[in-house]
Formats: sequence, C-alpha cells, structure tokens
Amino acid sequence: MKKPRAFVKAILSVFILGGLIFPYTAFAGTPETLAVLSFDINADKNKNLDYLKKGISTMLYSRLTSPGKVVVVPPQKMASLEAGLKKLSGSQLVHETARKTDSRYVIHGTITSLAGAFSIDAKVFDTTEKQYMAFFEQSKNSDDLIQKVDRIAAAINHKVFNRTTVTWEQMEQEKQKKLNEFKNQNPENLMQIPTGWQQEEKVGWKVWKYLF
Repeated sequence: MKKPRAFVKAILSVFILGGLIFPYTAFAGTPETLAVLSFDINADKNKNLDYLKKGISTMLYSRLTSPGKVVVVPPQKMASLEAGLKKLSGSQLVHETARKTDSRYVIHGTITSLAGAFSIDAKVFDTTEKQYMAFFEQSKNSDDLIQKVDRIAAAINHKVFNRTTVTWEQMEQEKQKKLNEFKNQNPENLMQIPTGWQQEEKVGWKVWKYLF
C-alpha cells in the first residue's frame, strides 16, 4: 500500500508545483471580445469627416487591444460587417453586432463638429449585464483630436477593463493638480465650485434598458 500512496503524493506534488510555477496558465480566463462600431458624424454637410471614422476605429483598436485580456475585432472586419447592418440602429445595432462578432462589449459613439471644435461621445455596452458606460471629451480644434481619443481609450481601459496606461496616469496627475489648486484657494471661492464637478470624472455603469 505504500507504493500507491507515494504515487498519489507524487502526482499531487506535480499539480501543486505546476500551479505555482504557471499560475497564469493554470487559472487564465478567456479574453473579453470588444467590437468598435464606426462613430456617427454630426457636422456641416459640406464637410467630409469620414476620415475621422477610420482614424478613431484604428486608434481604439490599437489602444484597447490587450494580449490575453482583450481582443478587439479588427477594423477591416468591422467595416465589412457594418455594410450589412446599415438598416439597424440603437439597441438592435448593438445586439446584432455583439451576436455576429461574439463580443461581450460593443463601443458606439458620436463625433460632433461645430465652429472648428469637436465633441466626442462614446458608450461602451456590456451586452452580458445589459448596461453601458459613457465617456466624453471635447477638442478645441482638430490638432488635439488624437489626444482626446487617446484619453477616452485610457478611460475605457481603466474603468471597463481595469488596465492602467501611461495616458491614464497623466490624467490622474492632472486631476490631482486641479484638486491641489482648489485646496489652495480661499474658502469663499471653494464654495462657488459646482458640487457635481467631481462626478463628471467618475462616470459609472448605467442600466441599458433606460437608454433606448
């Protein structure tokens, strides 16, 4: 009976040792899949901003891809897919995109151009939990538009996928700097600060059913 017991102990030791040496392999989860829909453009009819659609999709693809954690559907594949979904909008578009790409998360947004300035609205839909998270940035001109998209990508990485990037760390430093500046002001000036300004930096998940 000693030999079987010794054999069992040896097998258990191998499994335990394997779990210690290869913890990520032993307990690694399946990467999340994300699909990025082309952003809608609100602008003067005389302006052709289609290049922004391609640019933003490419930027989000490169910045949100995380090997082993987040798989983003390639822009080329999304362009082919969207060609057959032109008749859909709202929740139907999000649902069908998620189904066809086998994605849990779907990003859809809008770019609004007015007097040379831009506003970028993006929503990340969690089709499993039926909820979404909204992100927003403003650009005074087209020169810093790339930077603003980069900030949205950093916020999505952190708030949705719990991934900290260099851009996010810079954003946090900026926020801390502003807080320090407010602290150094007189109390009567602090009373004039809108009570909701901090909430804009802490956009949380909202229930999906109230969106449409």
